[in-house]
Amino acid sequence: MENVHGITAKEAKSDKQSNTDGGESRSEEEEEQIYQTGLVQGTELPERPGLEIPRVQATQAHFEFSTSLEGVVMISIEDARRLAAKGETAESVFGNMLVTVTTTVHDEILEKWYPEKEIQLVLDFEPDFYVPCDRPVYRTDSKKERREIITRYLRDLKEITKAIRNLSTEIIPLVKGELPRERKQCYRCFKGLGFDRFGYYCSQYFLYGNHGEELIQDVRQIVSEAQPRAMLLIGVQASSYLRRMPLEVTAAAGERWRRKSGLRNDSLSIQQVQRNYRDWSREIEKELEGGQSRLERFVTNTAEASIHGN
Repeated sequence: MENVHGITAKEAKSDKQSNTDGGESRSEEEEEQIYQTGLVQGTELPERPGLEIPRVQATQAHFEFSTSLEGVVMISIEDARRLAAKGETAESVFGNMLVTVTTTVHDEILEKWYPEKEIQLVLDFEPDFYVPCDRPVYRTDSKKERREIITRYLRDLKEITKAIRNLSTEIIPLVKGELPRERKQCYRCFKGLGFDRFGYYCSQYFLYGNHGEELIQDVRQIVSEAQPRAMLLIGVQASSYLRRMPLEVTAAAGERWRRKSGLRNDSLSIQQVQRNYRDWSREIEKELEGGQSRLERFVTNTAEASIHGN
């Protein structure tokens, strides 16, 4: 496969390790595990990209569920903070699982977070992936408000990226903006920071009714504008939507696993819950590996298309 980004996974690994200050570098096996997720910035995609990520909480039931599983889990920044306050790290809690910490939480919780606090959390908890400094942008905001929020978001993103760039934690930035010219600010910033993958928060499409069709159109719009190497969707895992996403969508994180696994069914053993989850997760990953419709099949107006909110 031609490497259009000019760097292979092995080269990226070597560069990351040689520039890491403090802490133990990953073993070759661990490095291979993280690169196979397809979420490592500036590298080729694995041969079969497709990653389902269960979003879990810091509860005993969710810890038990994660035992003996492989892959990636996602937890909120607040749960990570509570665990770190007890001296825990991502590895001490989840073992061989890769861990993503996300700032996609309720607005009132986000207000308590700022770059210095986020940086310290990453240093203490040592996640494998980090979705930093979410700043909600709504359609109801004025253009001036949205511009100010996005400017602040990108400033914070740069500060956090600079502070942790030598750590082994991979950053997955969020694209923000209602209009193409607003999102273009993000794309320029991402390019300058070396990000060819990013995330998109989707929960707002399902807060007041079901706007899944609108989500599909918005993701197609974003992909046509930015042409990312890969994209992570947070808050949507329905196969009926994922199979219609552009091929650039290679990962999906959310809480749908709870219902599909039968976690709340007291008559099921944890082993059966895990088997149910694995079966469902494989189906989702098949959709993400190549079951999506190609972007070229759809005609999108990129001139001034407003999207739902993020």
